[in-house]
Amino acid sequence: MQSVQMTNGRGRSVHIDSPAVDWVGVTIIEHPAPPSGVPVTEQPGVTPVIALLRRDWEFLFDQLRSAHAVVTYLHRLGGSAAVLGGEPERYYELAAADAAAAQGPVDPAWERRGGQPYSVPLLPAALAGSDDDEAHTMVRIMLEDVATSLTGPDEWEPWQAFLASLDSLPVGHRTNLGRFLLGALSAVTIAEAGTTAWRMRTFIVGPDQDQLGFAVCSGLTDLTRAAFSAWLQLRHHEREVGADLSSLTSLGVLLTPRMDGYREWDTTVLVISGDQELSDADLRVYQEFWNGNQGGVGSGSEA
Repeated sequence: MQSVQMTNGRGRSVHIDSPAVDWVGVTIIEHPAPPSGVPVTEQPGVTPVIALLRRDWEFLFDQLRSAHAVVTYLHRLGGSAAVLGGEPERYYELAAADAAAAQGPVDPAWERRGGQPYSVPLLPAALAGSDDDEAHTMVRIMLEDVATSLTGPDEWEPWQAFLASLDSLPVGHRTNLGRFLLGALSAVTIAEAGTTAWRMRTFIVGPDQDQLGFAVCSGLTDLTRAAFSAWLQLRHHEREVGADLSSLTSLGVLLTPRMDGYREWDTTVLVISGDQELSDADLRVYQEFWNGNQGGVGSGSEA
C-alpha cells in the first residue's frame, strides 16, 4: 500500500512506488509429490493471485527466458488454472491462439522510415532459444553487461528501468537480435585499417512502447560515441510523425570490440526521453550522416 525500498538479487536497493504498480500475486507451492486434479478456487480481491506449483513456475522461466515475458503472461492470465499443476497445458493453449492470431496494423510512421514488419507470437510454442541457443545467449550476455555496469547508488533505479526496457523485447525477436549482434561483431572486427564500420538495428514493438536501438561499431572513441548519440537522437526524432515525443523513450546499446584480451567488447547504453528539440542545423547534419549515404532508413547496414 506504500512506497518501499527493496533490495534486488544483485544487492542493490531500489525504490518501489507500490501504489503506481499494477500488481499480480503468485503463490508458489513446492511439494515433493503434489496430488493431481486438485481444483483451485478463485480468490476475490483487488489483486489477482495465481497459484502455481514450483515446477510450473520454473517451466515459465525455462520457456520464456525473460522476467518481463513471465510477468506479462501472469497479468494476461488474471487467475489460476482450473486445477493445480495445469499451467503448461494452459500456456500451450494460449501459445496456439497467439500463433493463429492475425497480424495487427503496422504503424504507418515505421513504414515511412523503411522498417519491415515482423510478426511473432508473444508466447512461443518451442522453448526460447531452441532455434538458436547461441543467439539467445548473446542477448543474455548483453543484458548481463547492462545489469552489472558500474553505477553509483543514485543510478540504480533508472538503470533498473533501462534493463526492464531491454527485457521487454518480445521473446520471438531475440533470435533475430542475437544473430544480428554476433554477425555484426564478426564483421566490424575485420574492418579495413583506417575505416570505421557500423551495423545497426532498431526495434519498435508498438507506437507507445520504448524504441530499442542496437549498434555495433569497430571502435570506441569520442567521435564514434558522438555518432552513436546522433543516430539515436535522429531515430527518436523520426518517431515524431503521428506521435507525441514528450511521452516517448528510445534506448540504445552500442557494442564495440576490444583487442586487449580483458574482455571481448565494451557495452555503452544511451537513453533519450521526450522531445530533444533538435535544431534544423543539427537535424540536417544527422540526416546527411546517417541517411544520406544509404538511400533511406532500412537499407545498407541499417534495419
